[in-house]
Formats: sequence, structure tokens, C-alpha cells
Amino acid sequence: MNTKTVELHLIQSFPPSCINRDGNNSPKDCTFGNVRRARISSQCLKRAIRQADSFADIVGEEIASRSKLMRDKKLVPYLLEKGLNQADAEQAADAFRVELAKDDKKKDQTSVGLYFGDSELFALLDAHRTGDKNWRKAPRVSADVALFGRMLAEAPEMGVDAAAQVAHAISTHKLAQNMDYWTAADDLRHSKEGEDTGASMLGTAEFNASVFYRYALVSVSILQYNLRDQDLVGRTIEAFMVASSEAMPTGKITGHAHGNPPLFALAVVRRKGMPLNLCNAFLKPAEPTRDKGLGQVSSELLVQHLQEARKMLAVDEAQYFASQATPMDSMPYGLEYVGGYRDLVSRVMAAL
Repeated sequence: MNTKTVELHLIQSFPPSCINRDGNNSPKDCTFGNVRRARISSQCLKRAIRQADSFADIVGEEIASRSKLMRDKKLVPYLLEKGLNQADAEQAADAFRVELAKDDKKKDQTSVGLYFGDSELFALLDAHRTGDKNWRKAPRVSADVALFGRMLAEAPEMGVDAAAQVAHAISTHKLAQNMDYWTAADDLRHSKEGEDTGASMLGTAEFNASVFYRYALVSVSILQYNLRDQDLVGRTIEAFMVASSEAMPTGKITGHAHGNPPLFALAVVRRKGMPLNLCNAFLKPAEPTRDKGLGQVSSELLVQHLQEARKMLAVDEAQYFASQATPMDSMPYGLEYVGGYRDLVSRVMAAL
């Protein structure tokens, strides 16, 4: 592959929802263009991507786990399967855990979450048990670790530079936060004379309905270095693209059912030149018109800004592919429009 980056831009509309909450249990927000916007954090989006069923299905290999409970959930059970008794398994797991995380204060967990795939973790454990002086030299990492990186301050040599960059999603328009007053009825209370008929619980919760701009990219060279398997690099890029569309943050999803796919998608296969974050298309907040909803207006603003942003690039050797579920008044020169998102992914993979 002679590709530098694969970039993805999505316009996605959600119904009333609280997809990603802050410390006050309210939907996250931010100020952009001097206007308050709805926001979905990059961490929330990355977790949704790597946990999407489509990601594991396409990659075809294990997905890593992040946890403080590796000792009891992973290490000890593995050693028991290898034939060690309970006491020896716990002793070996503790010795490995202490050297890996530099933490001997808690026996059942580490002070920080460890992020490893099973095959990598168990290979490290086996090398440690055999006394290999180079046991910290990790084997190939899993696809999601290669994408999203790993930082372990206690063992910096096990750090992995992230191949993916994921921006915080922001609403293309001014935020309109709403308040929901709710009650939970008590099924065993009846409206008889003299009996309390009130609810068993009541409260308030904030929500909003917003159209978001999402942006992410994958550095192909970093991904190649992390995985060192060209076929797996291709599957990982494909998995990232498909899962980015299908991944759905689950905050309060049972109460909002916010399963809405993107309205517009733009994918870029860049060989030379700097990546483009197109959020400045919405420095002036989008507004619906009499004939166009926020989804269409936001999509058109995005492609209009793309044309202007490309004029400011000193180098722009890239292919641009677009797919939309909303009508567009114009199709800018230089964009290849395809039938749907699956076609978009296929064209990107062919262009690599």
C-alpha cells in the first residue's frame, strides 16, 4: 500500500437521546464557533467501534480487553488450564502482574487498566514464567490495540502508538438541550379511597436531538508497523470503516433507541498531503431552510467547505468517495459518488 491515510467524515442525526453523559448525568457539550454544541467524546466513539460485532467479524481475530481484573479473569484461569494448581497459578499470576504493572498493593487487580489481547498477554506470561530476559518484547498486538494504541506508564516499552485518530463529534448546529420529567408507576398501588396513588419514583433527565459531524482517520504506515501483516492491515481498515458506521454508543439506548445510520459519508484515500478535518464547515452553525432539513444542509455545507479547504492544501494527492441518503443540490468536482455505504467501503479498499 502506498496510502498515507484513510479519512472518514460522517453526518449523523440522532433522535432525542443522551448518548454520552458528563459527570452531572447530562449529555456532553462544548463551545465551538462561540456557540454551544452537543458533543460525543472520542473515547466513547472508539469504544463503540472496537466493540461493534462487525469489527471482530471482519478482522477475524481476537479483540483485546481493557481491565484491572486481568489476574483473576485472564491470568489465573489460563494457568489453571495449563495444569497448575490454584496456589501456584495465583503465585505465578501475581509475580507477572507485579512486574508488568509495578503494582503490588492489591492482589486481585492492578491500579490501572491493562489493555491486551489474550494471545499477546499469555505469550508474555509464558515468557515471564520461563525466565526469558526479553519477556517484555511483545508479539504482534491485536487489531484494536494497533488502531487505538496503548500507554502503560509502568512499562513504556510496551506502549503502542495509535494508528487511528478520532475527533470528538460535535453538532453542526446550535445545541437545544431539553429536560425530561419522568415517573415510574408502582404496579401494586391502586387508586382506592384513602390509599396513596403516587409514583414509586420520579426524576428529571436532560437530552437533546442533534445532527453530528464525525471525523476520524487511520495512518496506514503506523498500522503497518504495529501489525506487520499486510492482509490484517487491510482487514483492520475495512473493519474500522464498517464499524464506524455501525457503532452505536449505548448511553441510555434502551430509553431512546437511537439506532440511526449516517445520512452522509465522505471517505478519503490520501497518498500525499495533510489530512483534512472539515469541522470548520460548521463554524457558523447550520440552520434548516424551508425546503431543506438540518441533515441535507449539513451535508451540503460539508462538501462546500471541502472544495474551499482543498484550495489551501499545498499537496492534495487523494481520492474522494461520497455516499448520501439525503438529496444534494450539487455534486462537487473531484468527488466520486457511490450507491451506498457498503459500496463506499469497497471503493476505498480497492483504492488502497
